[in-house]
Amino acid sequence: MLLWKGKLKLLSYQSSLPRLPVPDLNLTTQRYLKSIRPLTNDDQYDRMVKLANSFQNGVGYKLQRYLVLYSWWASNYVSDWWEKYVYLRSRTSLLINSNYYMIDGATPIPASKIQAARAASITRSILQYRQMIDDESLEPLMLRNAIPMCSKQHLRQMNTVRIPGKECDQIVHYSSSVSRHIAVFHKGRYYKVDLYRGPRWLKTVELEKQFQTIIDDDDTPQAGELHLAALTTQNRTHWANLREKYFSHGMNKQSLDVIERSAFVLVLDDTEQFYDENDPSKLNSFCKATLCGNGYNRWFDKSITVVIYANGRFGANMEHTPADAPIFGHLLEYMMSNDYDGRFKADGHCYGETKRRLRPPTRLKWDIPLNCAKEMQDSAKIAKLAIDDLDLYVLDFNNYGKGYMKTCKISPDGYMQMALQLTYYKLTHQFCLTYESSMTRLYREGRTETVRPVTTHSVEFVLTMCDKTKSKEEKRQALRNACDYHSNLAKEAMLGNGIDRHLFCLYVVSQYLKLDSPFLKEVLSEPWRLSTSQTPHHQTNFCKMDYNPNAKKLSAGGGFGPVADDGYGISYIFAGDDFLMVHITSKKSCESTSSTEFANMLKKNLLEIQQCFEES
Repeated sequence: MLLWKGKLKLLSYQSSLPRLPVPDLNLTTQRYLKSIRPLTNDDQYDRMVKLANSFQNGVGYKLQRYLVLYSWWASNYVSDWWEKYVYLRSRTSLLINSNYYMIDGATPIPASKIQAARAASITRSILQYRQMIDDESLEPLMLRNAIPMCSKQHLRQMNTVRIPGKECDQIVHYSSSVSRHIAVFHKGRYYKVDLYRGPRWLKTVELEKQFQTIIDDDDTPQAGELHLAALTTQNRTHWANLREKYFSHGMNKQSLDVIERSAFVLVLDDTEQFYDENDPSKLNSFCKATLCGNGYNRWFDKSITVVIYANGRFGANMEHTPADAPIFGHLLEYMMSNDYDGRFKADGHCYGETKRRLRPPTRLKWDIPLNCAKEMQDSAKIAKLAIDDLDLYVLDFNNYGKGYMKTCKISPDGYMQMALQLTYYKLTHQFCLTYESSMTRLYREGRTETVRPVTTHSVEFVLTMCDKTKSKEEKRQALRNACDYHSNLAKEAMLGNGIDRHLFCLYVVSQYLKLDSPFLKEVLSEPWRLSTSQTPHHQTNFCKMDYNPNAKKLSAGGGFGPVADDGYGISYIFAGDDFLMVHITSKKSCESTSSTEFANMLKKNLLEIQQCFEES
């Protein structure tokens, strides 16, 4: 435990954080076998036991030795390889498959209904937050106010872009002295907006004026400009080839540089989005628009694409490589807190006045050949097919939240995971390999680890809940047993004793050494039909409002696409003690999945579990 009574800087503890340890090979293989036991029959399990023993007593020993040696000099033996092989070497589209989204607070009326004003406030907040990162005045997050967590992911939140490559993409981060502007997209046109006037930032009211100038501009898109961003939804190799052919020189390169070197991309969307707790379709539309747009009005390569809708609603689309969702969650809380802390006048405009004459936004120029324009249109059509296939539903659950779960003396995260298992089983009559994201930021440059929620205890709980002969007490006890075991798994994952990152790195070593491992190939090819994650809420001290009554103002959370074509992507957020938001995605083309049915069954199961704790 590290304690300091003075003012902490963002990287105060960075050099003193421990390195992520390499787990014992025997323990990892035993944990793996234990995790698959509820998912396999006897013959399948015996086969995997033989493969695991053969690996452990054969090539595994050599791979483990090399991995331990690598861990001695690497800052983190997982993170670099995870970034390279899971993200940057992936050739699939970023749309739905990689990028994720976060949205505005779940309130009927946004902080401001004026699009330019809301965009100005959000832009100002991001600029302030970036400055806090640059001068390290942003305090590091402390677990239980005592244990420091790694802050490295904060450093690439802004000024960052993913450049497509023919075999491997590249993450490029610019200094704030270079990224002194943002790129703005509105109705098919791109603009450059400077954030500074000389050495000083533009005032919020000045930013509003600049954005309103763009909104009022009635110019039409240049030839090929409308569908330009659709190229960022393409297969990464194809996009790299098109970028080299059409955007590596001249006017197109200069304009593309403006976008890629910007602090972030701002989309002034010409559609309106809404939240109505009595009409789920409105929130579903809001979330899907933020994740996908129309396929050509989000710049998916940028670390942050801020979306401000015509009625002032806010959303953000994030490229996953630079940072995970909890990191962007800090920024989101900062933006939302500022928006509700006197940024706007009663009429919705930003406070302040400006009499200075500003240089108007610069329209970006393009010279797009017909062949390139055809590629853009084709990319937009492919993107539309993927968007139309996405089935997204958000369960806005107001019956109870984590406050009630705690009164049951059960971990809220474990409670939710068991509810998800019960839901999947009732819909499919089977169990599936389930991924839950956990963090390893207690270690230097740590990112994530996998918790495997399906256990013999979770299976026993699900079967007990489905057995009408079981008493409430038996059901309660089965839930507590499952959640207690799940909590231990989550703690082990946070401490670097997970299963999947260790096996992933052993596989990478095997590829470098050109050593074949049937065991590792089979483990890494197993599909995650339930991919789940909790979006942390109220991680920071930015919120100046009374938290619980206003928890929904901070954010309604966010989500991501399904990992498997026949599976679900599920992200949940506990908003205060009394509310729960669950973002569910699947594919319409899969006949065995339905996000709406999953949400309805999950709601039914949450109420059913609650009844187990209600005395008759």
